[in-house]
Amino acid sequence: MRTTALLLLALAAVTSAVTYHGYKVVSVTPRTTAEAQVLQKAVQLLQLQQWTHPHRLGVPVDVLVPPSLVYVFLSGLQAKHIPVQVKITDVQALIEEQVATRTPSTSLPRAFDHTQYHTLDEIYSILDGVEADYNSLVSSYTAATTYEGRPIRVLKVSSEESDTKPVIWIDCGIHAREWISSAVCQYILDQLTSGYGSNSDVTALLDTYDFHIMPVTNPDGYEFTWSDDRLWRKNRFPSGGALNCHGIDPNRNFDSDFGGPGTSDQPCSDIYHGTAAFSEKESQAVRDSVQALGSRVKIFFTLHAYSQLWMTPYGYTYDLPDNYDEQYRVSKVGVDALIAVHGTEFIYGNIADVIYMAAGGSTDWAYDAAGIQYAFALELRDQGSYGFLLPPEQIVPTGEETLAGIVAAINAV
Repeated sequence: MRTTALLLLALAAVTSAVTYHGYKVVSVTPRTTAEAQVLQKAVQLLQLQQWTHPHRLGVPVDVLVPPSLVYVFLSGLQAKHIPVQVKITDVQALIEEQVATRTPSTSLPRAFDHTQYHTLDEIYSILDGVEADYNSLVSSYTAATTYEGRPIRVLKVSSEESDTKPVIWIDCGIHAREWISSAVCQYILDQLTSGYGSNSDVTALLDTYDFHIMPVTNPDGYEFTWSDDRLWRKNRFPSGGALNCHGIDPNRNFDSDFGGPGTSDQPCSDIYHGTAAFSEKESQAVRDSVQALGSRVKIFFTLHAYSQLWMTPYGYTYDLPDNYDEQYRVSKVGVDALIAVHGTEFIYGNIADVIYMAAGGSTDWAYDAAGIQYAFALELRDQGSYGFLLPPEQIVPTGEETLAGIVAAINAV
């Protein structure tokens, strides 16, 4: 009886907030520049939200379409003979289905559970439990406190007390709605902690490197995706504007061509860059933590979703970094190892060419300002069948392939 009541409360929390009943995710594949322009004009005119962006012809672009605009959007594209496909027929139904599969609990978990997505309180409770269970291996620190007062936590996994080994940095969940990102960070933490001493590969890895892992870089936004809007992207800082908007995109807030291409100065935009570089606690948390580690940081990974991409600098320019050939070589090794696990196809290359131009990102900052010679941004599963709503049964396979790719890249360096 109690389990049923908890499940109903969870469903009520979702349905009482922003809802997406009848919303569809439509995949459009422009084949010519003219078709791409038609799509862009339609998106702008109808004020639609793009889940992915056109980066080259022949690649599908996913667009979220409300029920009132489905007919006009689809009929307009079909009249121009532009290929379209409905990938998700009812976004809210998919959201509610995922909530319904959660196993309610009367207490916060203290151990990893990769069968479902977790609330922020659950994640932090799990991190507490891991730190207690593996106290000789794991310690934690607070990188910053958010606008709404939540800690941005980092777990350090190290086989030694001394801070002398090179460091692998991994952050997840800088965009709130990308739940699979934070789930994969938890999976990686689980494999590192449970595998040390029992798995020779993990043991060798931790005897060589320390790991600093930030599982939820944007806790205010992540909490908001559970309480109010499952598809929220930004943080929750009151950004103002005529509509009293909230939120700044933390991954447009770094000092890497701040305010450049792929950003917006409109507070209501999903890619609003904020008033100044590092104005936000989330970008400050990454910056301050990485800078405190100094030259020990050898590889920087930031995990996003979705599109199945492994990317290197730069995002703010089509120019390539001086060591691009080396970063490209390591990317290939990582992607080959990732694909070998489950056959999940990934594309690799520099951000601007592989996905789109985007200034103010953490990967470019890590390479340019922090001097980290290997800086990678990964877009995890999938390619739009579920998009930001990847089912929980894909957490483990996504974690397996991502970790395999990361370990191979580390070894290649």
